[in-house]
Amino acid sequence: MPTIPAMENEQQNTDAFDDMATLDPPGTIAVIGAGPLGLEAALYGRYLGYKVTVFEAGNAANALAGRDDEPIPMSPDRCMSPLTRSAIYAQAGSLDPQTGPLTIGQWLGQVWLPLTQTDLLRGRIREGVKVQSIEQVELTDDETGEALPPDFRLHTDFEEVSGEDFEAIIVAVGGGDVQIDHRFELPQDYYFRVGGHAAQEDTELNFWTGLKEIVAIYASLGGRSDLDLYRPVRG
Repeated sequence: MPTIPAMENEQQNTDAFDDMATLDPPGTIAVIGAGPLGLEAALYGRYLGYKVTVFEAGNAANALAGRDDEPIPMSPDRCMSPLTRSAIYAQAGSLDPQTGPLTIGQWLGQVWLPLTQTDLLRGRIREGVKVQSIEQVELTDDETGEALPPDFRLHTDFEEVSGEDFEAIIVAVGGGDVQIDHRFELPQDYYFRVGGHAAQEDTELNFWTGLKEIVAIYASLGGRSDLDLYRPVRG
């Protein structure tokens, strides 16, 4: 299985994570965008036991639709993470590692759409729901009255799923100009972004760079520099 190269500035001192804002499972996380990196970020969180909800303005992996005959823009054996491969294999009971998708249509049909129907993600992806704005909601401890980290309240163009609160946000909408009204200053604790490397023409590099960002996000939330679910288990 493909592995992620070591991060260039990998933090070796776990004490450096002590002051970071952490979130223990089953904390709530909203992932905005159901492209490949958004689905990977959601799956990673689900493996760790977080309650993850994905918001997608169109359909899952919508950016790949209509490009069925185009060749896949990366090596077939590096077109998904080890977690995605394992999730699909566990659901379908078969995934031949020797034959990866060769076209974008096959990539969509063999990887991303089946991933949305796995036990870990089924029912957690809200398609056709555009996040329009995000605000922070102040919280206090009921017993002590002390201020707690604020939640994020998402407002969407679909009234039935608007106004929900989440403890962390992961924006995975690529490098496009996505209009989300942030009613708070950035950067903020518990607010993350993956992808958005449109300036780089190497799709494979962009994808695996995004996977490293996902690792870093959850390592930060877990307060553990060594937390990396993509790293092969040593026997």
